[in-house]
Amino acid sequence: MSFFRLALLLVLQAVVVTAWAVDSLTETQIKAAYLSKFAAYVEWPASAFAEVDTPLTIGVMGAEDIAKELHFITKERTVNDRVVQVKSLELGDSLTGVQILYVGQQDEVRLKRLLESLQSMPILTITASPVRYAGSVINFIPVANHIRFEVSATQAEQKNLKISARLLSVAQKIETGSQ
Repeated sequence: MSFFRLALLLVLQAVVVTAWAVDSLTETQIKAAYLSKFAAYVEWPASAFAEVDTPLTIGVMGAEDIAKELHFITKERTVNDRVVQVKSLELGDSLTGVQILYVGQQDEVRLKRLLESLQSMPILTITASPVRYAGSVINFIPVANHIRFEVSATQAEQKNLKISARLLSVAQKIETGSQ
């Protein structure tokens, strides 16, 4: 076998293995990966952190599988010189010190109430719902067998969060309030 054919075979094998690995990721792993990456593309007001070295905290409510995956992904990870920590939360738990809140399965009424109560707090709220609820900054949506997300720039602004143009450029949809 010629060197060229061997090299081509190795490249094709790498592509197939990579494609298989991506296809084999679960919805939980994909959402956890997104959650761990969003922090690098959001700027919080100084008031969102008690101290300069306060960890960046990702709270997960109603999705223990995602919380477990996030613990694994974020172990010994920092974002903007802050240690990342993950907290499993239940409805009614204090959200003090939480900068990112992912809300998994909740009934519609509870979800709306929770998001309304966080309207002016500098918490990046993330949901996974067929309809993005008022108060949610980012919402995961299924698109052609993939997990994508939509962003509410209006909600981010109300929460005094600045979302990077790089993150907005990969969003499936951006709600700006003028739509």
